[in-house]
Order: sequence, then C-alpha cells, then structure tokens
Amino acid sequence: MDIKIVIGGEAGQGIQTISNIMSKFFLRSGYYVFTEQSYQSRIRGGHNFTQVRVSSEPVSSPDDGIDILVALNRETVDIHSSETGGIIIYDNELIKDLSGDKLFGVPLQKIAIEKTQNKLAVNSVACGVLAGLLDGDISILERLMREQFKDPDIGEKNVLAVRSGYEIGKSNRTLPFKITPLSQKGRLLIDGGSAVGFGAIVAGCRFLSAYPMTPGTAVMNFLAGHSKRFNIVVEQAEDEIAAINMVLGASFAGVRSMVTTSGGGFALMVEGLSLAGMTETPCVIHIGQRPGPATGLPTRTEQGELLFVINAGHGEFPRYITAPRDAEDAFYKTIKAFNLADKYQIPSIILTDQFLIDSMTTIDSLDVKDIKIERHIVTEPDNNYARHLLTSSGISPRALPGTEGILVITDSDEHDEEGHITEDLEIRKNMVEKRLKRGEYLKEDVEEPVFFGDKDSSIVLTGWGSTYGILKEAVNRLTKEGISVSLLHFSDVYPLPDKTLNSLRDKRFISVENNATGQLAQLIRRETGINITEKILKYNGRPFTPSEIVRRFKEIC
Repeated sequence: MDIKIVIGGEAGQGIQTISNIMSKFFLRSGYYVFTEQSYQSRIRGGHNFTQVRVSSEPVSSPDDGIDILVALNRETVDIHSSETGGIIIYDNELIKDLSGDKLFGVPLQKIAIEKTQNKLAVNSVACGVLAGLLDGDISILERLMREQFKDPDIGEKNVLAVRSGYEIGKSNRTLPFKITPLSQKGRLLIDGGSAVGFGAIVAGCRFLSAYPMTPGTAVMNFLAGHSKRFNIVVEQAEDEIAAINMVLGASFAGVRSMVTTSGGGFALMVEGLSLAGMTETPCVIHIGQRPGPATGLPTRTEQGELLFVINAGHGEFPRYITAPRDAEDAFYKTIKAFNLADKYQIPSIILTDQFLIDSMTTIDSLDVKDIKIERHIVTEPDNNYARHLLTSSGISPRALPGTEGILVITDSDEHDEEGHITEDLEIRKNMVEKRLKRGEYLKEDVEEPVFFGDKDSSIVLTGWGSTYGILKEAVNRLTKEGISVSLLHFSDVYPLPDKTLNSLRDKRFISVENNATGQLAQLIRRETGINITEKILKYNGRPFTPSEIVRRFKEIC
C-alpha cells in the first residue's frame, strides 16, 4: 500500500497541525511515513501544502500524484484537483460552486464550532474525516488529540470533533485502501533539523550561537527547546559575524560548539571560517541550503552551495564537508563532524537543505550505545608546550587555556610553533604545509559514496545529500521495468572520496542535482578528471520526485 495525502491552504490555517497529527496516527498504526512541506515566506496567506506519504514498506521521498486532497481553501482545489486521482475533502459551506465526482464536501467549520465552540478545531474534524475514510483505529487518533492539548477540557472537546469527522468519513468510505493497524516496532518519526540537533546533543555540544535564517533556524529551535535538560547555552547573536566568533571563542576554551545558518548567513561568516583555519580551532557549522542568490527563495530548497562552502575563506586550509542523505544519516554525520573537527582541529561543515530539514521520515531507531566522543585534548603539564608544533601529520597537540603547566598562545596573524606572530618566510612556508597536511590525513576518514543497483550497469546516476531516497526509489522503479542502471551517491563530499569513482571510470555518468550548474559534476571533474556531461538538474525551489527522475532519465537514455 502506498497512499499520498496532500493538505493545502493558506499559512495560518493549520496545515502543519493536520499533517503532524496524521503522520503520528499513521506511524502508531504501524506504517512508514514521509512528509514534505512546501510553504511560502509569509505568516498569513499564500498557498502552502504538505504531502504525507504513507506506505506499508519503507518510504523516503515524496512523489507525484494525490490520492486524498484536504483542501482548506478554494485555491488548493484549483491548483491540485488535476493531480488528484482519489478524493477531495473540502468545506462545502465555505467553498461553493464546485462540481465533480471526486469531491467530498463536509461542513468542517460548522462541526468544529458545534463541538468545541472554536472554529480552529476544523483541523481536528479534518483529521477525523481522514481517519474515517481510511477506516483507521479512532482510539489512536483520540489519544493523539489528548496529547496535543495540555488543557484536558480542550483535549476532550477536540476528541468530540474528531469523532464527528470520523463518523462522516467512515459512513462515506469509497477508497480502495484502508489503514489496518500493523506492528509498530518502536519506530521514530523525525525531521532533518531535529536529527542534526539530536546528533549535536549526543556529540556533547554545549554551546550554539546563531542569527535566525531559514531553514538553518530549525536546528537552533531544537537545541533551544532542549537546552535546560542538556545544559546547552543557546545564544541568538546580533548577526552572523558575531555568531561564528562566539563559537570560535567557546571552542578555543574547550566547549564543543556549533553555529547554524543558511547560505546568506554563511557568506558573512567567511572571515571567521578563515580565523578557524589559521588558529586551528575546531568548529562545526551547519548550513541549511535554500535558493539564492541574495535572499532568494527563503522557504524553498536547492543544492546550490556545494562549491561555495568548499572554496569559502581567504587563504588555504582544510575543512570537512558532509551532506547527509537523510535524517538518520544527519544524526550520525553530525556526531562525526564534531569528532573530526576536534581530531584535525578544522572547521566541519554540515550541508543540508530545506527539503531535508523540514521533511519528516520514519526510521527504525538511532543507536547511541556505541557512539564515541573523541576530543583529542592534552592535559599533562608541559613547560615546552607549543600550540602549533610541527608534526608529521600536521596535527599539533591541543591544550585548553588555563590548563595547569601549559601556556596556550595563538594568533590570527601568521605565527611560529609557539603561537607568536612572525614574518619569517621559512616559518610561513612550514606553517602553510603543516596546515594543509591535515587535509591529506583527513581523506582517510571520509566515507566512500553508497553504490546501489546493478553493478554491471553501464549507466551510473550520481547524486549527493538529500536526493538519496528519491534517487534510490527511481533506480528501483527503472530496474523493475528492466532498465539497467545504478546509483553512486555521496554523503561525505569534501575531501571528495574517489576510490569508488576511479573504479567506475569506464561508466556513463549522469549527474542528478538540485541546482542549475551541476556542482557535484564540476567537483568530480576537478578532483578526478572524470567529465560528466549529462545532467538532470532542477532549480525551481522544489525537490525532485522519483517519477520525475524516471521520466527525465528516459528522455536522456
């Protein structure tokens, strides 16, 4: 079973409330869920929608087509009715003059007022109608309603609204599928922003600073919401320059620290990035990509900043860049980013996007038992301690200011091994080579891309970051149609892992990216000489769907 439900309306009408409650309803009924949000950068008005995809098998992407449309306004019907193959739920007392056999009119607002004396309970009525049409277990939905509202009286009123909607939906069941409760097996429903935040907590992050910028703010919100429980200081800085400098100061003092932003905010942080490179101060930077240039489309998605973050910063110094493929990967890669930042004393950059940050997905579990926190900090007194000691690996012993018997000195100017300013040209040469040498060793810690599909196929799709689930489903569909194709998908993107790439040099590559210029393809050519000329690109602010990739693949091949 695979059902696609879209809830649409204006900002402020409760679209997220319905989608969040129903996503939990499906999860607790034992199904896999994937939700994807499309919203405009306004508090009220506009057209927003969320797709909730429900399946009895693991699902990790949105897709084309709609089985059930919940239309909270007329515009939603006008925009999405042609995509809807099943049923359209709407308020027939507020939306007039509609006709068609797919329409299912319910006086949502009238019922809400009757049962709760509050028209905002329209969301609860709609949830009930949905559950009834799908013949789901209403007791699960009732429990969710009681959990949703802290005031028991309000909760019970909304339970009444749910029951009224459920009765209407169930008595008018015409859909060919139903939600029969399955074994839930303790699965989790998590979005990418929460996964990055949770990974930071498990990694030992105790300080986050940021200036709010969508979609990176989601990580700030998560850590702020859990700051008291986990003793995390969350600081909303006056701007992005202050935010990264606060993180560098905290990290220099020994606190695992993180800054979160988007591309425009990171542009302001670039001088701070170079400061981290020169002083060899570990830091973790989360960048939630959105379409640019400038303000761009603040609430849409794009993979437009790969080359920017690779090349950002004046001067030459190593950095680790990872682009998690899904929420589960985001959790583990965030922990890895903190560990590698400390190990190599470099900036670690976590590159996500609005699609990954805002989408919710079902995962079986997050294993925290074997998580290792690797700080690489020296504490033994040493009267000859040199913060920037030349070593064979380029990694100097890192001590914290105030450590007994150790004097820690560094500077943003070029410095000698002890950290004192110098203009000695030979020392300058040695220090540049020392800093860059860490990048050579860092390459041993980057993860090779995932290879999926027919290993004997002559055609290899390449992708990175949040496109993984979409591409994997597309490859599965093509394979079922008898088309031989495989997928090479990168999560760690810099330094670029190239062993698998070089073993596939004789293949025909097609790069699939959410940008206009094929930035991964450019990086692969720069690092390996492999020239990828065929591309499937999308840059209108929306993510790919598996159906779209299958269609465009067939146009090329």
